[in-house]
Amino acid sequence: MVGSATRAGLLPPGLEGLEMTMDRRAFVGGLASVGGVLALGVEGAFARLIASGGEPAGTLLEWDEARKGAFAMVDLATGGNSLVLISEGESLVVDTKSPLLGAAIRGDAGALGGISGVTLLNTHHHGDHTGGNAAFADVISYAHKNALPRIEAQIGRYRSGAERASGEGAAMEAIAARVREDAPSWTAKHFVPDKAIGDDGATLEIGDERAEISHYGAGHTDNDLVVRVPGLNLVHTGDLVFSGLHAFFDPTGGVTAPGWVSSLEGALALCDADTVVIPGHGPIGDRSIIQGAIDYLAALIEAVQGELDKGTTKENTQEKSWAFMDGLGFEGVRPRAIGAVYDELIGG
Repeated sequence: MVGSATRAGLLPPGLEGLEMTMDRRAFVGGLASVGGVLALGVEGAFARLIASGGEPAGTLLEWDEARKGAFAMVDLATGGNSLVLISEGESLVVDTKSPLLGAAIRGDAGALGGISGVTLLNTHHHGDHTGGNAAFADVISYAHKNALPRIEAQIGRYRSGAERASGEGAAMEAIAARVREDAPSWTAKHFVPDKAIGDDGATLEIGDERAEISHYGAGHTDNDLVVRVPGLNLVHTGDLVFSGLHAFFDPTGGVTAPGWVSSLEGALALCDADTVVIPGHGPIGDRSIIQGAIDYLAALIEAVQGELDKGTTKENTQEKSWAFMDGLGFEGVRPRAIGAVYDELIGG
């Protein structure tokens, strides 16, 4: 039930159905806040939660302070890793997970100190990074230009995910019912960012901090953005990096394995030995997790090319595994990654 309420219809095809769990308190808090935010606004949502016996201890979700003023929500159960950057009362929110959790993130951005203004950035179009955008429909928001039509095309999935929301107990079910009631009225304008970032990137000023946004061409998708906060020596890679996990390939999203390697090399060049790196999925690390992603993809291309050279069929190649894949999470997407590279190498 938890999985369906937070993630239904929002992960890209192929990731849905992976076994993930979520902390019960985080789920209940997120469910409560989202229903309230959509109906009442952020302040009303917190007031309603308090009145109904909730316990908002500062924030509703669990955040790791990766650097001073930079808070990351790193949880495989709830989709892509989100970042909230706080400076001088302003906040930059990077990625919004699901319709239910997006409003919890919006509320938490204020609780963490972003009370003067909020800006939203999506690292790419996938639903577990953009599904909560409706909670930010009233703020300035950004994504790569190629992401905008892809996000617009997902409105049905955003709605259907929210329409299947459910909660335990009368209070939680009442809030979930409001989410289900509101979802059919959502339109693309609730989710599509209003500012397009081109291939040359952009710079955003958030209080005293500067966020440098880069695009290195097609990689994980054709609309990946990397966020660097030089004042904090912090980088958010979006889904260019799956840390400790098999990489997810989405042929419908413009994925290209060689391009992905090139994009990662661009992201790696932003880092030094002290850079904190927030991946799209998996735990926070340093520049070594970017290098690990490069090594994984390079080895995958080489291994699949070796099978092609031997005349191995795609189906038989997808059954294989190699040493560089040992011990990685997201095992369910391993055959998909192999098959996508196989198709790309044969020009399919």
